[in-house]
Amino acid sequence: MSNVISGPRCNRRVTCDASPSNARSESAIAINPLDPYNIVASSKRFTNPATYAFSLAAYATFDGGQSWIEAPPLALQPGWAGTSDPAVAWDNFGNAYLVALPFGPGSSIPTLGIAVYRSADGGRTWEPPTLIHSSSGDDKQWAAGDINPASPFYGNVYAAWDDGGGVGDSKLAFARTTDHSATWKGFGPQPAGTALPGITDSGGPELSVAADGTIYIVWVTASNQIKFIKSTNGGESFSAPVVAASGITTLSAFPTTEGWSTFLGASFRILTLPTGCIGTGNNVIFAWADAREIVSGQRRSRIYYRHSTDGGNTWQGPDSGQPLLTGVLAPPSSKHDFHPQLISTPTGEIGCAFYEYGPTGGGEFPSNLIHVILAVSSDNGATFADRVFVTDQAWDPTVDAPTVHGTTTVTFIGDYFGLDASRLGFFPFWTDTRTGVQEMFISRLSVKPADIFIRDSSSDTGSVPSPGNHWEAPDLIVRRQPDGDTTFVNEDLLRDGVTDHYIYARVTNNGPNTARNVRLAATIGNYPSLQALPGTEFRYPQDWYKKDWNTTALQNNHLYLGENAPTTVTNGATKVIGPIVWTAAQIPDPATWHPCILAEVLADNNDSAGGPNGCDVQVAPGTCNYGSYFWGNNNVCQRNLSYATVLAGTTAFIELPFLVGSVWSKARFLEVIVDKGRELVSTPMTLRVEPVCLTDEKPKPLCHPGEIIFTEKCQVIVRVDNCEVGELVTSPGTIWKPHCPAPATSPKPETCHGGEKVGQVWKLTQGRASVGFPIEVGEIRRATLSFTTPTTLKPGTRTLLRVFQRNDKHVITGSVILELQVS
Repeated sequence: MSNVISGPRCNRRVTCDASPSNARSESAIAINPLDPYNIVASSKRFTNPATYAFSLAAYATFDGGQSWIEAPPLALQPGWAGTSDPAVAWDNFGNAYLVALPFGPGSSIPTLGIAVYRSADGGRTWEPPTLIHSSSGDDKQWAAGDINPASPFYGNVYAAWDDGGGVGDSKLAFARTTDHSATWKGFGPQPAGTALPGITDSGGPELSVAADGTIYIVWVTASNQIKFIKSTNGGESFSAPVVAASGITTLSAFPTTEGWSTFLGASFRILTLPTGCIGTGNNVIFAWADAREIVSGQRRSRIYYRHSTDGGNTWQGPDSGQPLLTGVLAPPSSKHDFHPQLISTPTGEIGCAFYEYGPTGGGEFPSNLIHVILAVSSDNGATFADRVFVTDQAWDPTVDAPTVHGTTTVTFIGDYFGLDASRLGFFPFWTDTRTGVQEMFISRLSVKPADIFIRDSSSDTGSVPSPGNHWEAPDLIVRRQPDGDTTFVNEDLLRDGVTDHYIYARVTNNGPNTARNVRLAATIGNYPSLQALPGTEFRYPQDWYKKDWNTTALQNNHLYLGENAPTTVTNGATKVIGPIVWTAAQIPDPATWHPCILAEVLADNNDSAGGPNGCDVQVAPGTCNYGSYFWGNNNVCQRNLSYATVLAGTTAFIELPFLVGSVWSKARFLEVIVDKGRELVSTPMTLRVEPVCLTDEKPKPLCHPGEIIFTEKCQVIVRVDNCEVGELVTSPGTIWKPHCPAPATSPKPETCHGGEKVGQVWKLTQGRASVGFPIEVGEIRRATLSFTTPTTLKPGTRTLLRVFQRNDKHVITGSVILELQVS
């Protein structure tokens, strides 16, 4: 098998709910065509799984899926109890769209029509919904944007859905916006949601848009066919329906429980929904879950597909489709493959992600679990020659599964899950129960992946955590002229106000493929608001990615310098890349020390951070406290090296200011460890630690919580969303007071080893000394280390002073280093 993809890759948790009442499933995902690091996604979020009570939630990332935010709850119009069936898309202006199915109150979940939410800020927030169609028969919508700049309909967004009698027996409704959601309309001059003529057998339609703007809509019929239509004029009109596959066997062939098909021994509902995508040229592929195969007397679900090379005029292979995977790539005989999702990359690779369910693990009675699988075609769907696991561990569909409405035993894991692709690779977005709760997870699987890294120390080989003195950053330099590709030697900053500086990096590719579109990105940390002081703790990706700085304080605390021109790095090669221009006007004034340079090497096919399955060493694994320290990700480094010049045989007073703590940190106790080094081992030093204010806002005065006094009999209605769930009746004189939790445990006392505290400072007398103190979550403090150099320093000796920060988990988070240059 070729190495077109590797798997599993790092599985990252997207959502974090402590309560099993907030199960999440049935998801969609879409990547911003203007910025592949900005992704939006949506899923159902339950509030009462026992009664199938839920609404949609939306999520966003601005660093390629490494950290996520959940948007504020989506607004509901009056009379709406919730929304369902997420579909997401983008237009050419960078607006994101969430097409939803609103429903009213009641156990039958009465649908009300189709609504559209729009986000103009990358998915951080969503505008109130617009109801573009009103019908109690609307269901199973899908959406896609024309994100192809060469298309005459670039920027249009399309939606299609069932309207009528259920999957396979519905009218096919269609809507589009050609003006970035100012208006929505149907085909021709028709209103949005007008049914396309001559179609009454639609089931679960899905939209795809080709590079030339051609729209394809595929659906499954109740008569076991896969049909499609297409439009070559931006949705003005559509072709007549064409049968792409006939004689298929949908998952309705499996036994039913309370009206829903389920696999033997399983309780979650299943159904056949089609999926489609467009490769390069006129290559079209449709796939579906098919139940025709009988293996050892048992019916099995498999992924079948049909492929056309001429835009759907003719189709390859048997009329009823062919198995997606055969031979050594065929699924195990005991497993079911279902819920396929198709997508293509900008370079034409076609990916099909699906769930695989069945006995997993050893023992006499292995558990029936689900893995997520990705198969990839490199020949426009003619064959699928690569198959890898997406999940690094299987998940149990019986855990925290909501009960399907109208049933008592049928459960829900979603009727589909998300998959999208960009030049960075494939991004499956699935439900997972490894935490004990149905949560959303994501992974990135690059096409023809490479593992490119930048060293943190001279002994670094690309694995994490990086070994040795990882504050050295031997692969990151600053030059006063653009010659780092020939003279790879760091120079101290020349702060004359006119000299631009140039940042270079030396990067290595551990393979197995050539790294594509390789760039260096650089940020100056703690600048300008914190004077560019060196810092002992930075969090990746949050301190590296500009769009993760979502507050004024964070924006004022980082200076993004940009990226260099892209290049390639072949397998096994080491290459100097750069420069990034650091203009004279952006360099801090001479009163500051050398600022922290936060650097990252980026590549389109670099899906590895150096650890097992390509993972980084995360600060808090398995949680939504995202990120790693720089030594835990082989794509990043930081240069925290400051210089001071002293004259041999004389004394000089040195003050090294630096910052401890991080706005991203959850630590409640920090230690500052000072290693004076051999030449300064007997030099007395003083450490002072002071608070830092990250905002110009004055602290608000404290206000003690009040109370509510009822002077008359009163009825208080308890409402969740638009549902009244109870009432409280109070008598005159009733007083409601807030519950004040017991105060937190006393903070850990200060500590000092190798010295003593005198007044407000610590006197450090030993060659290695440490000071510990309590700190608030997210707090930053300014520390100042001061001393007088001895007269014994000799010219030419490298005198290094190292300062480390250690948190309450006993983890070294980072360090600063001062080199005395003796002349």
